[in-house]
Amino acid sequence: MNSPSPLRIIVIEDNSDHAKILKWAFEQTNHPTHLTFFPDADSALGRLSDDGQAPPLMPDLIFLDYNLPRMSGREVLTRLKAHKNSKDVPVIVLSSSEREEDVRYAYELGASTYISKGVILNELRNSLQAVLDYWSTIAKLPRRS
Repeated sequence: MNSPSPLRIIVIEDNSDHAKILKWAFEQTNHPTHLTFFPDADSALGRLSDDGQAPPLMPDLIFLDYNLPRMSGREVLTRLKAHKNSKDVPVIVLSSSEREEDVRYAYELGASTYISKGVILNELRNSLQAVLDYWSTIAKLPRRS
Protein backbone atom coordinates (compact mmCIF):
# COMPACT_ATOMS: atom_id res chain seq x y z
CA MET A 1 0.00 0.00 0.00
CA ASN A 2 1.32 3.43 -0.91
CA SER A 3 1.88 5.92 1.85
CA PRO A 4 -0.70 8.69 1.78
CA SER A 5 0.36 12.06 0.46
CA PRO A 6 0.62 14.85 3.03
CA LEU A 7 -2.63 16.53 3.93
CA ARG A 8 -2.45 20.32 3.82
CA ILE A 9 -4.19 21.41 6.99
CA ILE A 10 -5.13 24.82 8.31
CA VAL A 11 -5.70 25.09 12.05
CA ILE A 12 -7.52 28.18 13.34
CA GLU A 13 -6.93 28.20 17.10
CA ASP A 14 -6.55 31.27 19.31
CA ASN A 15 -5.36 29.42 22.43
CA SER A 16 -1.59 29.06 22.05
CA ASP A 17 -1.48 26.14 24.51
CA HIS A 18 -4.13 24.26 22.51
CA ALA A 19 -2.26 25.07 19.28
CA LYS A 20 0.97 23.63 20.74
CA ILE A 21 -0.85 20.50 21.90
CA LEU A 22 -2.49 20.07 18.50
CA LYS A 23 0.85 20.55 16.73
CA TRP A 24 2.44 17.93 18.97
CA ALA A 25 -0.44 15.51 18.40
CA PHE A 26 -0.30 15.90 14.62
CA GLU A 27 3.42 15.12 14.80
CA GLN A 28 2.66 11.94 16.78
CA THR A 29 0.37 10.53 14.10
CA ASN A 30 1.81 8.32 11.42
CA HIS A 31 0.31 10.52 8.72
CA PRO A 32 2.31 13.18 6.88
CA THR A 33 0.80 16.64 7.21
CA HIS A 34 1.65 20.17 6.23
CA LEU A 35 0.24 22.35 9.02
CA THR A 36 -0.45 26.06 8.92
CA PHE A 37 -1.63 27.59 12.18
CA PHE A 38 -3.56 30.85 12.51
CA PRO A 39 -4.26 32.51 15.87
CA ASP A 40 -7.40 34.25 14.62
CA ALA A 41 -10.05 34.12 11.94
CA ASP A 42 -9.02 37.29 10.12
CA SER A 43 -5.52 36.06 9.33
CA ALA A 44 -6.80 32.66 8.18
CA LEU A 45 -9.56 34.10 6.01
CA GLY A 46 -7.08 36.57 4.52
CA ARG A 47 -4.71 33.77 3.46
CA LEU A 48 -7.56 31.78 1.94
CA SER A 49 -8.62 34.71 -0.23
CA ASP A 50 -7.10 36.14 -3.36
CA ASP A 51 -5.81 39.27 -1.69
CA GLY A 52 -3.00 39.77 -4.20
CA GLN A 53 -0.36 39.72 -1.47
CA ALA A 54 0.37 36.00 -1.68
CA PRO A 55 -1.17 33.03 -3.45
CA PRO A 56 -4.18 31.77 -1.50
CA LEU A 57 -3.73 28.68 0.63
CA MET A 58 -5.52 25.65 -0.74
CA PRO A 59 -5.93 23.27 2.21
CA ASP A 60 -7.30 19.76 2.21
CA LEU A 61 -8.79 20.18 5.71
CA ILE A 62 -9.54 23.03 8.09
CA PHE A 63 -9.60 22.54 11.86
CA LEU A 64 -11.64 25.37 13.38
CA ASP A 65 -11.83 26.37 17.03
CA TYR A 66 -15.52 27.21 17.45
CA ASN A 67 -14.94 29.63 20.31
CA LEU A 68 -12.83 32.38 18.82
CA PRO A 69 -12.62 35.98 20.05
CA ARG A 70 -13.84 38.86 17.85
CA MET A 71 -15.32 36.66 15.11
CA SER A 72 -17.26 33.63 16.33
CA GLY A 73 -16.64 30.17 14.95
CA ARG A 74 -20.15 30.29 13.51
CA GLU A 75 -19.31 33.39 11.49
CA VAL A 76 -15.98 31.90 10.38
CA LEU A 77 -17.68 28.69 9.27
CA THR A 78 -20.30 30.69 7.37
CA ARG A 79 -17.56 32.66 5.59
CA LEU A 80 -15.53 29.55 4.83
CA LYS A 81 -18.53 27.87 3.24
CA ALA A 82 -19.39 30.99 1.22
CA HIS A 83 -15.89 31.56 -0.20
CA LYS A 84 -14.90 29.96 -3.51
CA ASN A 85 -11.49 28.81 -2.22
CA SER A 86 -12.82 27.04 0.86
CA LYS A 87 -16.49 26.19 0.28
CA ASP A 88 -15.74 22.54 -0.52
CA VAL A 89 -12.97 22.05 2.06
CA PRO A 90 -14.03 19.80 4.96
CA VAL A 91 -14.12 21.77 8.21
CA ILE A 92 -13.55 19.92 11.48
CA VAL A 93 -14.97 22.00 14.31
CA LEU A 94 -13.17 21.75 17.64
CA SER A 95 -15.21 23.03 20.56
CA SER A 96 -15.33 22.89 24.33
CA SER A 97 -19.12 22.96 24.03
CA GLU A 98 -21.08 19.74 23.88
CA ARG A 99 -24.44 21.52 23.78
CA GLU A 100 -26.83 19.99 21.28
CA GLU A 101 -27.70 23.36 19.73
CA ASP A 102 -24.02 24.15 19.09
CA VAL A 103 -23.43 20.77 17.47
CA ARG A 104 -26.58 21.01 15.35
CA TYR A 105 -25.87 24.58 14.22
CA ALA A 106 -22.29 23.75 13.22
CA TYR A 107 -23.55 20.98 10.94
CA GLU A 108 -26.27 23.24 9.55
CA LEU A 109 -23.57 25.77 8.64
CA GLY A 110 -21.58 23.13 6.78
CA ALA A 111 -19.19 21.54 9.29
CA SER A 112 -18.01 18.10 8.19
CA THR A 113 -17.21 16.95 11.71
CA TYR A 114 -17.76 18.31 15.22
CA ILE A 115 -15.33 17.13 17.88
CA SER A 116 -15.42 18.00 21.56
CA LYS A 117 -12.09 19.38 22.74
CA GLY A 118 -12.57 17.34 25.91
CA VAL A 119 -12.55 14.15 23.86
CA ILE A 120 -9.78 15.15 21.52
CA LEU A 121 -7.48 16.49 24.24
CA ASN A 122 -7.90 13.34 26.37
CA GLU A 123 -7.27 10.97 23.48
CA LEU A 124 -5.53 13.45 21.22
CA ARG A 125 -3.13 11.34 19.23
CA ASN A 126 -5.64 8.54 18.62
CA SER A 127 -8.42 11.01 17.79
CA LEU A 128 -6.31 12.90 15.28
CA GLN A 129 -5.00 9.68 13.79
CA ALA A 130 -8.58 8.51 13.20
CA VAL A 131 -9.56 11.84 11.62
CA LEU A 132 -6.50 11.90 9.36
CA ASP A 133 -6.94 8.26 8.37
CA TYR A 134 -10.54 8.92 7.40
CA TRP A 135 -9.82 12.04 5.33
CA SER A 136 -6.75 10.57 3.64
CA THR A 137 -7.74 6.97 2.95
CA ILE A 138 -11.52 6.61 3.12
CA ALA A 139 -12.92 9.95 1.97
CA LYS A 140 -12.13 11.21 -1.51
CA LEU A 141 -11.01 14.85 -1.49
CA PRO A 142 -10.83 17.06 -4.57
CA ARG A 143 -7.36 17.89 -5.82
CA ARG A 144 -6.06 21.30 -4.83
CA SER A 145 -3.92 23.40 -7.12
